[in-house]
Amino acid sequence: MNDWIASRSFIELLLACLALCVSLTLIGLASGHALERISWARGRKVYDVPLKRRQRQREALGTALFHLLFVPALAGALALGAIEFSEGWGPEIAGFFVPWYVFQLGYYSMHRAMHSRALFWMHRWHHESLVTTPMSGLSMHPAEALGWIVLMLGPALVLTQLGLLGLYGSAFFLSMHWIGNIAGHANAEIFPTRSTRLTTLLWSNPISYHSLHHARFDGHYGFVAATLDRLFGTEFPDWLAVHHRVFGGKPLDSLREKVD
Repeated sequence: MNDWIASRSFIELLLACLALCVSLTLIGLASGHALERISWARGRKVYDVPLKRRQRQREALGTALFHLLFVPALAGALALGAIEFSEGWGPEIAGFFVPWYVFQLGYYSMHRAMHSRALFWMHRWHHESLVTTPMSGLSMHPAEALGWIVLMLGPALVLTQLGLLGLYGSAFFLSMHWIGNIAGHANAEIFPTRSTRLTTLLWSNPISYHSLHHARFDGHYGFVAATLDRLFGTEFPDWLAVHHRVFGGKPLDSLREKVD
């Protein structure tokens, strides 16, 4: 793969990265919308609240802007040799887990900082989506997108220098992160089983966990798992009750509604 990358011009790498990222986005949107509709038919809608006016158009624009920043950054790193791949089980394992957990730690810090009065201007775009759709996932201000790019590509740059970046591990990270973020913004509980406090620490939050963040703003800053929210006391106390209510076929009727 390194030889193939080295033999390509920047334009060729740019087009290849564009095709990759657009493909991941389309897969995420298709799966997210499909799972959302299936879950709605089962009565598992999170918020029974209409979208804001022109929300879908704004989300489409934000998603396009994200691609316009991320794709050249990835292509440039490959063209300059800042990202190169090594063989072996060690690099493959590191290529997935190091970026995955670095993003979790970095995103919680960045996300919480962006909710401060001084920095909320860069996060306001993403929060225009009070009720989320799969298109909400990558819809953000370009300044926030730059933070995402650093958190997503930074670990790969470091692992390259250490000879610990595996192609398949890093590709799996990018695919899981990209598609999961998009599908995870569906307005429905799309997972087949209920979550518990333990599963949110060991694996993943239910969809309603992040839906509450969009509606209420001041909590649930973590990405994927609740570990850091629980550690720093930024969980909403009723999230599990909300999750069970939604799973039981009763959506929330207002953005500020709380469940006893």
